[in-house]
Amino acid sequence: MLTPAPWHVTGRGFILVYRFTQNFIRESCFLSEKFKTLKWSGLGYVMIVDYKDSPVGPYHELLIMPGKARFNQTRRNTISKIYVDSKESMLNGRNNWGIPKELTEFIWTENNGCHFIEIGSNPKWFKITVETGSIPFPIDTRLLSIHLHQELEKIIFKVSPIGNGQGHFAWLKQIKVDPHYFPEISLQKPLLALYANPFKLTLSKPLYKYLNGD
Repeated sequence: MLTPAPWHVTGRGFILVYRFTQNFIRESCFLSEKFKTLKWSGLGYVMIVDYKDSPVGPYHELLIMPGKARFNQTRRNTISKIYVDSKESMLNGRNNWGIPKELTEFIWTENNGCHFIEIGSNPKWFKITVETGSIPFPIDTRLLSIHLHQELEKIIFKVSPIGNGQGHFAWLKQIKVDPHYFPEISLQKPLLALYANPFKLTLSKPLYKYLNGD
């Protein structure tokens, strides 16, 4: 079922902040050939999210935004690889915002502030253990400055997610990644890891432009 934007969602999730090299972004981040020619810089983000409420119900998500590049004189992010465990989220993400969501399985368990997350189906190709702190502080998407540029099926989508929530510092204890499915971030050291719980986020209706000029 197609559910048009805007979407208002709530949940919890991890934000891992990196500064990836040009070579890593171009060779490992699943960019299109067109996007590989761009100069990427700035901060990159890996997000692992447990959406408790959305227009299509609860679901999980794993994504990477490797950095920013210049699109028509404006520096913007792009989601180059993303997985969810909801077919409705996958279809609507592609239709509403040009986000190239793929379907897979998630297992997320928690014990005394330590989160164990496994992603993939036969085999699990992403495994991460993250510990969270107890002292809360406010977080806001304005600090991340995320402005998306997505291209899918000859359409450009531009949207800036807006949200806020309660943040906690987090620490990676273990991570394993199969680079056939997701960038090999286990070889990278994050600058910062945050846990947002709870958070609320709005994805508005994007600006559209057809690549063929129609």
